[in-house]
Amino acid sequence: MTKKIFLGFAGFIVSGFFVVTQTIAQTVKVENSPRPFTVVSPTSWVQQPTTTGNSRIKFAAPSGTPAAECAVIVKEFPGLRGEPQSAFNKQMAEPSNPSEMASQLSSRYNNVKVFSAGVASISGFPAQLVNFQYSAGTPSGEVWARGITVTTATTPGLVWTISCGALGKNLGEAQKGFSYWQSEIMRFPTNIKIRQ
Repeated sequence: MTKKIFLGFAGFIVSGFFVVTQTIAQTVKVENSPRPFTVVSPTSWVQQPTTTGNSRIKFAAPSGTPAAECAVIVKEFPGLRGEPQSAFNKQMAEPSNPSEMASQLSSRYNNVKVFSAGVASISGFPAQLVNFQYSAGTPSGEVWARGITVTTATTPGLVWTISCGALGKNLGEAQKGFSYWQSEIMRFPTNIKIRQ
């Protein structure tokens, strides 16, 4: 494959306070995607409205707990429609360069640190995993994010970005939230099943 797939990163935005909660994880069928899939929500998290056209589903931690969000973004790239799945698999099976990932994130965010980059799997497809932190200016002040992004590509020309992490008004708050929710954050991408 001669085309390079650039990893997309989903930014976390603090959306407000949540009232409704669930006490168990729920499996949700997502049909508003170019390729339908199912996802298991993090335990006790609340499904939220999506905020971008490519965002297919989003969950947020319940009120009264450290702020965290997980989202699935599926973007179509018409120029990649003819590429075979084997070409996507080959590229996604190669680990990302942490310095390159930090550079990509630094073009959009502040205080970027990439802790690690490696290979993972989403629904049996090879994927690239990035473990990061960054901050972003918002109208209400600086917001910090500490989390992971897992990216894969599937036919027909779809790039999937699963972004999951904790938020805070400062780095310590984001780190504390990540520690609190780490098992849910790390489990979320493993519970996505892309339909064949």
